[in-house]
Amino acid sequence: MVRASITLVETSSQGHIALVFDANFHITDSTGKIVASTSDDVDASVAKIGGANKDRIITVAFSQDGSLFATCNNEKTVTIYNTADWTAVRSLIIAKRATAITFDPSGAYLLIADKFGEVHRTPTALSADEVASKPELLLGHVSIVCDVKMSYGSPSYVLTCDRDEKLRVSKYPNAYNIQSFGLGHTEFVTTIATAQFAPNNAVTGSGDGTLRLWDISSGQLVQTVDLQELLEPYYTDGRVRMGVSNFEDRNAATQRYGVLRVRSIEGQRMFVAAVERFPVVVVLSFGEGPALANVRVVDVARPVADVAVLGDRIVAAYAPPSGETDSDDLAVVLEPTNGDLTTDVTLSAALNALSTQQIETAAPAPSIYVWGNKMYMDPPKDDED
Repeated sequence: MVRASITLVETSSQGHIALVFDANFHITDSTGKIVASTSDDVDASVAKIGGANKDRIITVAFSQDGSLFATCNNEKTVTIYNTADWTAVRSLIIAKRATAITFDPSGAYLLIADKFGEVHRTPTALSADEVASKPELLLGHVSIVCDVKMSYGSPSYVLTCDRDEKLRVSKYPNAYNIQSFGLGHTEFVTTIATAQFAPNNAVTGSGDGTLRLWDISSGQLVQTVDLQELLEPYYTDGRVRMGVSNFEDRNAATQRYGVLRVRSIEGQRMFVAAVERFPVVVVLSFGEGPALANVRVVDVARPVADVAVLGDRIVAAYAPPSGETDSDDLAVVLEPTNGDLTTDVTLSAALNALSTQQIETAAPAPSIYVWGNKMYMDPPKDDED
């Protein structure tokens, strides 16, 4: 038996850390102490979160003020919690499987992106006499929507990216008014990051191995950062293994640099990215121009499954161990120290001391090149296809 790994990590402006493992999650404070959990395997003093998910949680989000937390699972159940007491304030079944969720700036609505290319929104709370209605359709793509984010400042935009290599910027809440398209990626776009320090810009990551900086009002591509130039040594010295060419993996036996997640580090005016299979986080400063500068690769010893930002600190959740020599640590936390990034030993130790659940084997996470491949909706009939 082994300890289940963290599949998603999310942080709030109130200092909470959400650690998702399969169908459960822990909520910790900024010291790594569990304050609430859906798991039964916690102390009696920990608040037990009701409305627990019965299937794997696939996406989570905090509202901008940290007062709400939402989850969506593989059964298409969306649950919204009040973070003051961790009670479920809303639960609903959506029609299509979600890929990403985010709250609008007011926290009054939750936006839900799905695998059928649509983004809906639903109220986060209903009055006593209000009847729940179907989520409102905001916008549509012609392929899987991979991520959804809100811009900062005014006017307000909703940003979406898809499997067909594009970024879309739509006015909010009248999202049928398209402000711009960001064109330039050559593979599916996995992730979007917006920042308060850069209200007119967004950074995207893609299966094409690039991070791209955009002007969101015009859709102009401002800058491209090619990760191959930074990360190729990890392939050449064997620290990262190539994938295999089958439907389950699709990370073909070539060098690939698929970006899993990009986040903003507000206090440092930086962005941080996690790259599939790489034991690193990539940190970029946001400077005048605008431009991404001082690109650094920070080695974190094991491949990263997800990354989040807690104040000035980076929380990187580890992918499942790939061999007997790997530790079963859940995460590592990096903090700025004299212009460098070093391990926050105390918080890292606290997170790694947490129990998740015992499972038979730690299965590797499916490659993003599986759903990124255009055959995703029509799997082959046999392994030779």
